[in-house]
Amino acid sequence: MPDGANTMREELGEDHWATLDAQCELGRILMEQDRLSEAEKLISEALRNQHIKYSDAFGKTIVFIKALAVVRTRQGEYADANDLFTEALKDRKHQFDENHPHTLGILNDIGVLRREQKNYAGAEKLLRQALDGRRLKLGMDHPACFESMHELAILYKEQGDYNKAEPLLQEAVEGRRLKLGDTHPHTLKSINKLIALYEAWNKPEKANQWRAKLPLNQLKEQ
Repeated sequence: MPDGANTMREELGEDHWATLDAQCELGRILMEQDRLSEAEKLISEALRNQHIKYSDAFGKTIVFIKALAVVRTRQGEYADANDLFTEALKDRKHQFDENHPHTLGILNDIGVLRREQKNYAGAEKLLRQALDGRRLKLGMDHPACFESMHELAILYKEQGDYNKAEPLLQEAVEGRRLKLGDTHPHTLKSINKLIALYEAWNKPEKANQWRAKLPLNQLKEQ
């Protein structure tokens, strides 16, 4: 673990709730860097220690379960991811309701899982539900809405429906640039996906226009 996390572990103990919270957050950061094995190890350990020490006294168990499910999705461990998401969704619906932002976040992530499983109809239904619910509950310009737009656009791109994908990705890019900044990882991810869309669509001029907006060290292989 990085120095800051090690310092917290030394000062508070490896199973202190704040240490576990920081450990899970570090796992999420590593996941965004595609360091999936490291992320899985940290989040799994945090979840295990959370169960042993606190049960769900701090309401963190489902947060850790959801994070682990996202990692498992990216690792291609779809059955494990589905089981974890099912547990998290059941808890969220029990605590809140189907239209609560916490529930909608899990529905969005399950939509991504369904997309990776090539269950496109199921993915579209869930991602649309998440996007519509987030717009209603959080507002049209909330970063969570741009996340759902991004994921739904990827779904349409994978299906070859570029006309549906383009406006969603453009809105996700512009929204993330405004809310998160030009160099935020989520903004750069959406720009890279827009470049990939135009390349798949045989529109190299538009792909190059967006590629020119990226720092050289941020240009990802499509």
